[in-house]
Amino acid sequence: MFGLGGFGSLGLVGLGLLVVCVVHAIRTDRIFPWIYLLVFLPGVGSLIYIGMVVVPELVRGRGARQLTANVRALADPHAGLRRAHREAGLVGSVDAKRALAEEHFARGQYEDALSIYKDALQGQFANDTALLNGLARAQFMAGDPQGAQASLDQLQQADPGNFSEDAHLLYARALEAQGKEEQALSEYKKLVRYFAGQEARARYGLLLKKLGRDSEARPIFQEILSLSEGAPARYRRAQRQWIDIARQNVR
Repeated sequence: MFGLGGFGSLGLVGLGLLVVCVVHAIRTDRIFPWIYLLVFLPGVGSLIYIGMVVVPELVRGRGARQLTANVRALADPHAGLRRAHREAGLVGSVDAKRALAEEHFARGQYEDALSIYKDALQGQFANDTALLNGLARAQFMAGDPQGAQASLDQLQQADPGNFSEDAHLLYARALEAQGKEEQALSEYKKLVRYFAGQEARARYGLLLKKLGRDSEARPIFQEILSLSEGAPARYRRAQRQWIDIARQNVR
């Protein structure tokens, strides 16, 4: 049997690179001619493969594109808003207006987003579900939960089958913000049956606790913790805020 005693540290690095490159070539269906180059030119072949295949692939990859986009955003944070304004002015389409409203919303400029959504909700687009949903979000964030509820009621009437879980959550939050606790509890209870993630369940528990119904709230927080145990790390990271809230409320 052969051991690793004959390899120095550089030899081990070269062997590791060779294995990684061979596996990559097989998985990406680049067997010919790369496998021969890698096997018959150990070390040099791996460097050639990395330079000609792996690096260009990374440069063209989603991560590199995202990095480029992030750098551009830091260099010119208002470029997206200017572009959206230009599109809305030149094209004037509903989609262009909605994109402009979303740019304002992303910057916390909720009143501006509100104005644009209301302007777009005209004529044949008076019941457009995407516009109504955007309007409701902007109304809620601008401190008008009653207006948000009205917009979501209109959305439901216009297209009952297009009431998303996010719209349903916003509806429950709008009811809670108006002091309509029992109605909000009813909506949260419906939401937890199908909502992806733990936000609806956490908000349900928090409202129960706010109303002094601790004995009902505690099992909900415990369920959040139970569901998160053994879940993939990616899921736990995404739900960290709600898992932390649950942990704080079962002590």
